Amino acid sequence: MKIKVDIKGLKANTQRIIKATEQSTFKSMQDCMKDLNRVASETAPLDEGDLEMSGTNEVHKTGIGVQGSVGFEVWNTEGKEDFNYAIWTHEQTYNLGDKSRAKAGGKGLSGKSYKVGRKYLVRPFRGEASTYRGLIARNLKRDLGG
Repeated sequence: MKIKVDIKGLKANTQRIIKATEQSTFKSMQDCMKDLNRVASETAPLDEGDLEMSGTNEVHKTGIGVQGSVGFEVWNTEGKEDFNYAIWTHEQTYNLGDKSRAKAGGKGLSGKSYKVGRKYLVRPFRGEASTYRGLIARNLKRDLGG
C-alpha cells in the first residue's frame, strides 16, 4: 500500500522564509556593526578627533550569509612615507595624552566598559561578540514569528 501526500505552497513559503531570514540577519548585522563602530570610537585615543570620526562600517551579503566590517583609517602624509595613525594607535604601546585620559571610554550593549587606549577595535569586538550573536538570533526568531 502506498499513500501520497501533496503539500501545496511549500516552495513559495520556503522562499519567503529565506528572504525574511536574509533581511533580518542583514539588518541585525548592520545594527551590530554600527554599535561596534560607536564603541570602538568611544574607546579610541583622542588627540584632535580625527581617529574617532574616521570609523566606517559595512555589511555585505555573501554567498552563504552576511559579513560585517568596521574599520578606522587616518593618514598622516607630512613625512616621507604615508603613515596610518589608526593602525599605529591600535597596535603600538604608548602613553595616553591628557585628552585621552579625560575621555570616558566605550560601553557596549553587553554593559561592559572599555578603557580608552590601544586595541580600541579588537577589545570591544571580542567583548561584544556574544551579545551581537544573541541580538541577531533574537531578531531572527522575532522576525520569523517565533
